[in-house]
Amino acid sequence: MPASFCHLAVHIVFSTKNRKTWLKKPLAEEMYAYIYGLIINLKGLPLAIGGIEDHIHILCLAPKELSMVEFMAKLKANSSKWFREKTKLDFNWQDGYAAFSVSKSNLDEVKDYIEHQEDHHHNITAEEEFDALLKKHWNPDKLKEKRLV
Repeated sequence: MPASFCHLAVHIVFSTKNRKTWLKKPLAEEMYAYIYGLIINLKGLPLAIGGIEDHIHILCLAPKELSMVEFMAKLKANSSKWFREKTKLDFNWQDGYAAFSVSKSNLDEVKDYIEHQEDHHHNITAEEEFDALLKKHWNPDKLKEKRLV
């Protein structure tokens, strides 16, 4: 096989440092557009980008040329640098991130979820949302039952 093919759909979530509410409109849309371009430049494919003032969700096909760690480091470093240069504010992202694999059959559902973040957060806090995502994707008790840990 002369070429490689990867379809690595991932839902990524990370927040601003100390959950400061930096991402207000219209600057949030500019940040999303900038991140969209970064993902393309890193040879990924952005499918949806959204969030609220203190965190961001990204659905993308991750680039096959980079590990998730390298991809996230470049994405966060370049977007925070762009924000600081644009606003002259001391903006930073939090150190960590969450990345969840997404099956092709769930792409539309996750895309819709990301595109409606503002509506979603009328009913749930960012912390509650993140806890729910972790519980949905990580259940150590089920893994122990299957002897995977």
